[in-house]
Amino acid sequence: MNNYKKIKEFLLFFTIQLVLYVLLVINYRAVSRIDYNGTIFTDFTIASFNFFVVRKIAKSDDSFHQWAGYAIGGAVGGGLGLYLSKLLFGC
Repeated sequence: MNNYKKIKEFLLFFTIQLVLYVLLVINYRAVSRIDYNGTIFTDFTIASFNFFVVRKIAKSDDSFHQWAGYAIGGAVGGGLGLYLSKLLFGC
C-alpha cells in the first residue's frame, strides 16, 4: 500500500472519529438536558456514522495507520466536543 493511500485512510478514520466523538459529547449534554430533538438528531447521526465505519473496517485489512486515525480522531473529538458543547449549552 502506498503512502498516499495510508494518509488518506488515516485522515478518513480520524475525521469520522472526530465527528463521532463531538456528537457523542453533545449527545451527553442533550440527554442530560432532556432535549428530545438534540438527542434524536445526534443518536441518528452517530448510528449512521457507525454503520459506515463498520462497513469500511470490514472491507479493509487491519493496519496501524487506520487504528491510529481512529484512536487519535476519537481523542481529539472528545476534547473538541467538550469545547463545542460548552459553547452550545453553557457551563
